[in-house]
Amino acid sequence: MTTMNKKILVTGGAGYIGSAAAQALIKQGESVVVFDDLSHGQQDKVPPQALFIQGDVTDTAALAKVFNEHEFSAVLHFAARKSVEESESEPTAYFRTNVTGTLNLLEQMVQHGVSKLVFSSSAAVYAPDATLTSFSEDATTAPINIYGQTKLMAEDIIKSYARTGQLPEYAILRYFNVAGDAGLSYVEQDAKNIFPLLVRALREEQTFKIFGTDYPTPDGTCVRDYIHLSDLVAAHVAALSRAGSGTYNLGTQNGYSVRQLIAAFEEVSGRRLTIEEAPRRAGDPAALLADASKAKEELGWQPEKTLKDMVESMLVTYN
Repeated sequence: MTTMNKKILVTGGAGYIGSAAAQALIKQGESVVVFDDLSHGQQDKVPPQALFIQGDVTDTAALAKVFNEHEFSAVLHFAARKSVEESESEPTAYFRTNVTGTLNLLEQMVQHGVSKLVFSSSAAVYAPDATLTSFSEDATTAPINIYGQTKLMAEDIIKSYARTGQLPEYAILRYFNVAGDAGLSYVEQDAKNIFPLLVRALREEQTFKIFGTDYPTPDGTCVRDYIHLSDLVAAHVAALSRAGSGTYNLGTQNGYSVRQLIAAFEEVSGRRLTIEEAPRRAGDPAALLADASKAKEELGWQPEKTLKDMVESMLVTYN
């Protein structure tokens, strides 16, 4: 997978996805350096075999120091802000971290001859299209929220570096909706993702809000493609191993509405949720499903976990 004695840098490696990826790389026998500012990450979830360095991708001096002191064969870039809702109210923070941070990282990779980047992107880059049942990688990209904008801008920068010969290889991985646990019992206390919010509503007997019940979907609520964290991480390992460059959707190709998720949590937990219907949130598309056939064909990857697996692991982790 990597050149002998060289390390893999995992930015954002103390986060929910990054820590699971660092763990998977360690299990493969890789030498890993985790770089994370701990603004949202949890240092105790970084594998003990990895070298942890606290730092921010917007801090060019801190990044330069890491690259000067270690020889890397590849970078897995997870460090980013990720809330659609927050991005609409705090655009500066999102452009600074997600776009400038990626540019800073690429600058160091070029200066130090690091040849491979695996980038954590998002299905939020796609333009909503009510006529599509699923999105392939060549679907129109026109984000309707600032988070998606920042991810697409970072993608474009990466592709420009590759086109001009500055970056020999890249894999852009467009996540759909990630859930479940990969054995680290990672709890995000301030998580705004629907799975943790549903668990919290059950555990604390809170009212769960459905934002928007008038979407053009079978039951009027948003439909999303949910993928288990373990499956997502396996795709990163596969992308790291594959020579060449590409952009890949990561999802199950199955969609579940908010009401279907509620039903799944109630069935697995044996408890009822109190529901409140609320207006739509800004920036939420009606449906986002992955066409992940390219990842299957080129990376030899396909998800194995079910919705029930995701719900069960989240209930265990958060209870």
